[in-house]
Amino acid sequence: MFSTPGGTLDAIIALAIRVLSAGLVFALQVLLARLMPAEGYGGFVTLWTWMLALGSFAALGFAESSIRFLPRYQMRGHLAALGNYWRFGMACVFGASLVLASGAIAAALLFGIEAGPGLTILLVALGLPFLAMEYYLEGVARSFGWFRLAAVPVYVLRPILIGMGCILVSASGVPLTLPVVGAVLIGSMGVVTAGLALVLAGRLRRLAPGRRPVRPGQRRLWLMASLPLLLLSGLDDLIGYGDVLVLSLLAEPEAVGIYFAAARSLALAGFVAYAMTLVAGRRFALDLAGRSRAALQDSVLASSRLTFWATLAAVAVALLAGPVLLGAFGEEFLAGYGVMAVLGLGLVIRAMAGQAGEALIVLGKQRAGIFVGLAVLGVTLALSFALVPLVGIVGAAMASAAAMMVRTIALAMVLERVAGLRVVSLGLPQIRRPLPN
Repeated sequence: MFSTPGGTLDAIIALAIRVLSAGLVFALQVLLARLMPAEGYGGFVTLWTWMLALGSFAALGFAESSIRFLPRYQMRGHLAALGNYWRFGMACVFGASLVLASGAIAAALLFGIEAGPGLTILLVALGLPFLAMEYYLEGVARSFGWFRLAAVPVYVLRPILIGMGCILVSASGVPLTLPVVGAVLIGSMGVVTAGLALVLAGRLRRLAPGRRPVRPGQRRLWLMASLPLLLLSGLDDLIGYGDVLVLSLLAEPEAVGIYFAAARSLALAGFVAYAMTLVAGRRFALDLAGRSRAALQDSVLASSRLTFWATLAAVAVALLAGPVLLGAFGEEFLAGYGVMAVLGLGLVIRAMAGQAGEALIVLGKQRAGIFVGLAVLGVTLALSFALVPLVGIVGAAMASAAAMMVRTIALAMVLERVAGLRVVSLGLPQIRRPLPN
């Protein structure tokens, strides 16, 4: 996998795409902060955060379960099942997102859509079907190893479209209020989703031409495998935002801003894990489909080695550049360097588990992953509530880092217990076998 020319190159290119995306998103945030009034930009941040949180729920776990099923069907020549899964997942995600959007629109009408929460809820509802489909389509593209198709439209093209749209609207003399920027955001998502769906549909028609009836029990199998992953992906989102949510309840907005700036300055290290995930799931699924437990063990350890060393390097670079990165937000944000150091240590410890969570999904052990996620969320919330009143924003960082350590230990123990696979390996990455397309 990553121990190979093809796999390592895939991961490096995926990381490069996310680094480019980080720069584009940062530039977009600066642009909107300058063009929008302060309260309007705050509303945009709230809108986008809720969209991201609810979009993963609306995908019903099919973005994750595609990694388990599609590589196996492709390798074993079960092309009818492959095509049927693609269409069934599309119908479920689209239908669920429409139901959620309809409920949200009803709630928005109750609040009133002129401004405030009602307007935000309405915009979230209108964008939800597009974002849910994005999640699903990205997962399908990853499952076939089409990682450029999975990453470039969503993480590069979308922020460019949003930025260009806002510049054109502003240049035409229209004030960039929240409804206007929300319309640009939703329109950009619609363009990306439609284009990605058309490209994927064309590729899958060539890969699995024609239609055959779905075998009895397959739809139930796909749905029952996906729904637990809905909870798992939702837990991941809550774990990622848990420290910030608790801090926002216990600290002043200025302190929350400093903490958020420190966490964003470490974004590159977080992108390393995404880059590894982009290619890991398919490799694990192919090893499992080939019924080679030794190859699967090699891939898991190779993933851990590359994830650990790449994360360590990214954290080191971020900490060296910390004063510059924090200073870009303002002089007062330099107080967040201690937070950066603690969170950086947590990210390195988290990276020791490699892609163990992805391995549990491929192995069909998502229930174990849910228990791990619940434990990590509990640690995050409990320690945050205990430490923030004592040591402020550093306490939130300590809680987050401790939760990452618990996650690494728990995933290593669970994967060895349920599958007999070791996950922690700190040796240098090796280059060996190629990643099949």
